[in-house]
Amino acid sequence: MSDLSIIEQLKEIQFEIESLVDEAMNLIPEGQAKERAKSYWMPHIITALKNEHQWLGGSMVTMEDTINELEKGNEND
Repeated sequence: MSDLSIIEQLKEIQFEIESLVDEAMNLIPEGQAKERAKSYWMPHIITALKNEHQWLGGSMVTMEDTINELEKGNEND
């Protein structure tokens, strides 16, 4: 499998995960459960995926960082 194919698949997976998190959040009714989800598991997932988000802090290495690293590797080839 080529690096370009891997990069495209990772980008697709990243988008799918973001979409599923949005879908999950839409299923949770307003109230304490939704507020807790917004405060805990949702930001953990989103900050692990990419650097562009509304929360302070983040992951040391995101999925986006891995994609960028693979893309840079292709530039050096």
